Amino acid sequence: MIPDRESLGVEFKSEVARPQSDTEIVDNVVALANTEGGTLYLGVEDDGTVTGVSEGHRNVNGLAAFIFNSTVPQVAARVELVHEHGLPVVCIEVGNSNQIVSTSKGRTLQRRLKADGTPEVVPLFVSQFISRLSQQRSYDYSDQPAPESALSDLDPQARNRLRAHIRQTNAGNSLLAFDDEDFDKALDLVVDGPEGPCPSVAGLLTIGTVDAIRRSLPTATAMFQVMSGTVPRVNVDPFALPLVDMFDRIDTLLEPWNPSHEVMSGLVRTEIPDFDRQAFREAMVNAFCHRDYAAMGSVRFLVDDDGLTVANPGGFIEGVSEETLLTAQPHSRNPQLALILKTAGYAERTGRGVDVIYAGALASGGPLPDYSQSDGSQVVLFLRRSVPDEAFVSMVAEEERRRGAPLSVWALIVLSLLKEHRRLTLAQMCGFSHLQERRVVRTVEELVESGLVEATGNGSVRGYVLGERVYRRADAMVSYTRQRDIDTVRRNDMVLDFARRNGGAVSTSEVMELLNLTYISAYRLLKGLEESGKVRHEGSGPSSRYVLDGNEG
Repeated sequence: MIPDRESLGVEFKSEVARPQSDTEIVDNVVALANTEGGTLYLGVEDDGTVTGVSEGHRNVNGLAAFIFNSTVPQVAARVELVHEHGLPVVCIEVGNSNQIVSTSKGRTLQRRLKADGTPEVVPLFVSQFISRLSQQRSYDYSDQPAPESALSDLDPQARNRLRAHIRQTNAGNSLLAFDDEDFDKALDLVVDGPEGPCPSVAGLLTIGTVDAIRRSLPTATAMFQVMSGTVPRVNVDPFALPLVDMFDRIDTLLEPWNPSHEVMSGLVRTEIPDFDRQAFREAMVNAFCHRDYAAMGSVRFLVDDDGLTVANPGGFIEGVSEETLLTAQPHSRNPQLALILKTAGYAERTGRGVDVIYAGALASGGPLPDYSQSDGSQVVLFLRRSVPDEAFVSMVAEEERRRGAPLSVWALIVLSLLKEHRRLTLAQMCGFSHLQERRVVRTVEELVESGLVEATGNGSVRGYVLGERVYRRADAMVSYTRQRDIDTVRRNDMVLDFARRNGGAVSTSEVMELLNLTYISAYRLLKGLEESGKVRHEGSGPSSRYVLDGNEG
């Protein structure tokens, strides 16, 4: 099936006026290989109309061999001749290369989206090679010698603050016994350069002097803004600091704009801020750790009436997307920098910092973190501002005390979705959360067993709501009762509608099949309709039927 429109991974080429030239075909194959892979369709117009491929391009084996011999390194494209609406179309499938691909004539190209959302082929310049290879996890820029740097560019005071943080977090305590030279080598803050030992990019980022960072790594900056409507309240222009100071500086800038609310958690009164501090800290560290330092732009923090935005240059790396954030194996664009930050206790040591972001945002009843604004050039996290939900906080705290362990991030996601949407099916939960069905099913079953979630309905109409004790704690039994009653009304209406279409009558066995109910449940439902005057019972045994009352027909 040919897609309806072009995208970053789909390209249509018409051959009505003339066949595509060899150069045009190879250029498009190279651009796909250097972006995210995809398919080139010969014989399709830009609007998706199939018009057919020319006779000269229907030799798929010859076309595949030509592409293979015209690319460096050679691209083994899968070429297939298909028929759509009776017209021949050639499909050229290209994989996402983990190397930078050029044509045999030396052209290096990539795809990008224009402002109107349509794709185009543009050059991939040498200055962009580092970004491309880092995104493919084929090159660690942070482990390279910092440009134009010397050992004197490492700030002794910043190093002392790094040591103090290691001591404070009990992370890598064995490093504290080393002198400065061995300490720097052990953390790979220093590497061998063309003229001897010099700071690594990661080392300069972590404990470099401000002047050295500005000179050698001019993109390593941050900016902080606060907006009230369209009026700027705070506007801190891009500034550079070593990361040991940058994290505390950003924390300090956010604090006045992150008010706390007093809530009861069990018998304890606690202060909960709009934005969970641990979640924000992890989001901030992730932004600096995973950003593309070869790309222009600052890590940006924006606080407005709706919430908090954290954006960093460089899209998701290979194998990670908005849909797989919670399940993908942890990888960094800058592995050496990530290792330093984990060893020093700044970053989550298992590499699952995104779990901390989700758990922190959800534990107080807030909505899911939103990565939907991310694209190929940047990762954008939005944390919506929300006043902590005291009943939700108490529910989570009580359940964690009962279990003797924190609730999993999966459980918090399910509970948060049910709090927001009231009633959801398993399919809806999977869609909202981007989680695999098996994980959602297992999590929901555990929550049902604990009484935090209740199932309503059966078969295709089976859904889930927060349990009675959750609503009772929130003094919201009206909402709970409404959710339960809605399910009952829906099933009754389905039975009555079926009876109208079934000659005005329905049997117990038909209700069992319609709603996937047991005999007892189907019998009780029909008896309830009988008692309410909707139907009347006629006959006995296997031939008994429930006939619509005259007013219902």
